[in-house]
Amino acid sequence: MNTNAKRTVMRLVAGVAAVATLMGTAACGSSNSSSSDDNTLTVSYWDDEMQPIKDFIKANPDIKVKQIRVPGDDYNTKLNQMIVGGTAPDVMLTQEADYVRFAKNGVTMKLDDKLKDLGIDKSDFQPAVTDITNQMDGYYGFPQGFATEIMYYNKDMFDAAGVAYPTDDWTWDDYTAAAEKLTKADGSQYGSDSPTFNGVWYSLIGAAGDKVVDNGKLSFGNGLKKTLEFQKNLVDNKWQPQPASGSKVSDMFAAGKAAMTLGGTWLVSTYKDVDFKWDIATIPTAPGAKKYNSLHTSFWAINAKTKHSAAAEKLVKFLMSKEGQKSMSQSLGNTPAFQSMMADGYYKVQGKNGPSNWSSLEASAKEAKLGYTLVASTPTFNLYDQFNAYVLGQTSLSEVTGTQVAKANKEITDAQ
Repeated sequence: MNTNAKRTVMRLVAGVAAVATLMGTAACGSSNSSSSDDNTLTVSYWDDEMQPIKDFIKANPDIKVKQIRVPGDDYNTKLNQMIVGGTAPDVMLTQEADYVRFAKNGVTMKLDDKLKDLGIDKSDFQPAVTDITNQMDGYYGFPQGFATEIMYYNKDMFDAAGVAYPTDDWTWDDYTAAAEKLTKADGSQYGSDSPTFNGVWYSLIGAAGDKVVDNGKLSFGNGLKKTLEFQKNLVDNKWQPQPASGSKVSDMFAAGKAAMTLGGTWLVSTYKDVDFKWDIATIPTAPGAKKYNSLHTSFWAINAKTKHSAAAEKLVKFLMSKEGQKSMSQSLGNTPAFQSMMADGYYKVQGKNGPSNWSSLEASAKEAKLGYTLVASTPTFNLYDQFNAYVLGQTSLSEVTGTQVAKANKEITDAQ
């Protein structure tokens, strides 16, 4: 998934306050299609036309495919409206939180008895798919691929400062020490860029030892406090710029003004054309803590009320095939959903100056957890703003870790 789509779509997972009611209505509704002809198929997703869908259409000229493409800002709202109105697409791309909610409310089809026909070997999925399946009662869709969060670093800046390159064993102490050495006193270069994506915060909290999500709610302890202090220390010492939000956010790393940044693996394809040498490593951890990063995906799911099940299943089978996964990986820069396909290296979007440490990306896929993305996203974005407010000295530690976390969890509960 590209950066803009991920940032905007995730804000809307909980955008409809009465989402549970909507889904209950949908379970009693009907498919959007007026015909029972299996040669007609409606599929929805966000933003630009997807190459795998184009490949499917080309390979299956006998199936009439109607693509419902909605801007990322409006996708979840539009999808919920279609579900309520009984016009839901036959196949829909759903975010993590909606995937769980739709399944529990009968919106999407259970696919356990179709795994063989769909060519799915469930033992081959990345571990996180098994984790989310165990939280429900089976398979209600399959991931388009995986994106995780990793560290990016400017090798030219490291070389000029005589600083050793990051490794997958780095801790926050290593990161902080490097950020100090890589920062220029005249303000022309920071050692680190501030997180510009909210998922980085939740990855750091997990990398500090917290569960992040437990029993459908955010679960924080001392890890959140450590993360807030870690980020504030970088900003207070001016080794990292002050965090910004909205239209003020800029990518200091891409601009060649920050030596390190933390972000989604989709940035590999974004950075492939930069003019400096760069590489990647896994997210650093707090000293003595565990490896953790947030896994991001979306699930291809079939409308439980579809009148075109044969065509819908044929599309899903294609999307989960080696051909479909290769097309998806190459167009989005995501790692494939299946462990066996990692060795094929389809996801390696090589730029002229980096990266080369592909093993770090592979390690991040194995370590990644479906954490904060499983709960309503509006509260997690609002909490992200509170994290930044603390770093800027605009609120207290107790206010964030106490009042604001409690508020977020209440909103998450209300959205279920």
